[in-house]
Amino acid sequence: MYRFFLALLLILCFNCNAHSQDGKIVNKETFVISDSIINRISSFDAELAEELDELNFYKITYLSDGLRIKGFIAEPKKEGKFPCIVSNRGGNRDFGQWTDISVVYFLGKMASWDYVVVASQYRGVDGGEGLEEFGGKDVNDVLNLVNTLKEVPKADTNRIGIQGGSRGGMMTYLALKESCDFKAASVTAGAANAFKNIESRPDMEKHVYAELVPNYWENKETELKARSAVFWADEICKTTPLLIMHGSADWRVLPEESMELVKKLYKAKHPTRFILFEGADHGIREFRKDLFYEMKRHFDYYVRDLNALPNMEPHGR
Repeated sequence: MYRFFLALLLILCFNCNAHSQDGKIVNKETFVISDSIINRISSFDAELAEELDELNFYKITYLSDGLRIKGFIAEPKKEGKFPCIVSNRGGNRDFGQWTDISVVYFLGKMASWDYVVVASQYRGVDGGEGLEEFGGKDVNDVLNLVNTLKEVPKADTNRIGIQGGSRGGMMTYLALKESCDFKAASVTAGAANAFKNIESRPDMEKHVYAELVPNYWENKETELKARSAVFWADEICKTTPLLIMHGSADWRVLPEESMELVKKLYKAKHPTRFILFEGADHGIREFRKDLFYEMKRHFDYYVRDLNALPNMEPHGR
């Protein structure tokens, strides 16, 4: 009996120590941008290409639930303290993972606004430890980036925003359900109703949910609801104003998912701005300049400048 309790105590101490290290950067190396990447970005965003010399990029390994997770940091080269953005990628496993071009383009774009940007590959991806759960325990890989930012000298951790697209939108909603650390959030084509998603795309159930969600077939309804913000919109942190954007011609995540969620957010009086881009695809590529403009405006207003939340109660003349 004594040995049993001693073993149990050692396990508890190990788990406690592992979680106390969550977010800790265990490896950090400079991410070198090749000329070919710069040339590719110049072809569709010449302004950003010219600003890349003013940014630093790093590839990191950080701890989450005791696992070594791969991620990235982009930040201004100039001295100072800057507001922060946690960026959540879409896709699953290797599909949609951060690549050289997406790191430089998306993270670099936000860093060029004078933000420190941090992003995760999620567990089990790009050499990271653990197994991806598509909105399960891997949400901790997002939440623990708040602690990662505390290790970045240029990061002002009193001003943190969060954003994500597609599956990354789902991860953003899940993070906001668990935490009020974020001053604002922006979601692009975010997955908000898994039931509608597998109805419109049966392959998602067969090749994603069933393969990644633990015990999926035994707990299908429970697990899908747990990953669908439309069922717990009133639990999303109300002190985090949301910007939700979607393309009306998106087939990967139907715009109806965002529209359903927005309706419930308004009912819960959650500060929300919704933009439906006419004829835009999943990545809102037809209005990419407008997408970035709205995202920057949202983060500058609530994260950088810490403006007060809007009055969501009916008012006025």
